[in-house]
Amino acid sequence: MAQIIQTENLEKVYGNKAKTHALRGVSLEIPKGSFCCIVGPSGHGKSTLLQLIGGLDKPTSGRVIIDGTDISSLSDSKISELRGEKIGFVFQFFNLLENLTAAENIQTAMMFSKISKGNIRERAVELMETVGLSDKINSKPSELSGGQLQRVAIARALANDPAILLMDEPTGNLDSQSEKDVLELVSGIHKTGKTVVFVTHSNDIAKQADLLFEIRDGLLV
Repeated sequence: MAQIIQTENLEKVYGNKAKTHALRGVSLEIPKGSFCCIVGPSGHGKSTLLQLIGGLDKPTSGRVIIDGTDISSLSDSKISELRGEKIGFVFQFFNLLENLTAAENIQTAMMFSKISKGNIRERAVELMETVGLSDKINSKPSELSGGQLQRVAIARALANDPAILLMDEPTGNLDSQSEKDVLELVSGIHKTGKTVVFVTHSNDIAKQADLLFEIRDGLLV
């Protein structure tokens, strides 16, 4: 199976004098269409790895290859362009804009896409239906539960129909039922052929993965 994500000897060092080695030569391959979990203790490099894969940060050394493109050598504008086309992000704390409705939050992800302005609202409504929130289209974040907020965040991540969905502890702030709802949604998204990379502390979630990577002290173990 073709590899959609590859890292080669990935290192990330923070600081100049007092250096912190967040990643120490991580090499991995993630096949297209797989459901991958990255596990390990807090502060050992999981989120750093996800940010480098998604082009939100640049490695100190090593390479990140996304669908055949070495993003480590791209300019910031080219990385942003690639992210907009191929990668959707979901974070633990939702990152929704409080002054916008759920549908408007989704629309913000399509501002610089190739989707015509006339179809942006229609696409947002369609995604709200996909995540089971068609009755919350005009609700603002303060009117939604934690589970609903995360489903809106997932809908936003899917706005540009990315091939890759990167998820950093997306169920970390949810109760058991909301976690179950989100996981069922993610499972359904994965079955459509998308590659899902899921950072988690949960062994129950990790057991559902096709592929499991453990990071400790910045190393792949």
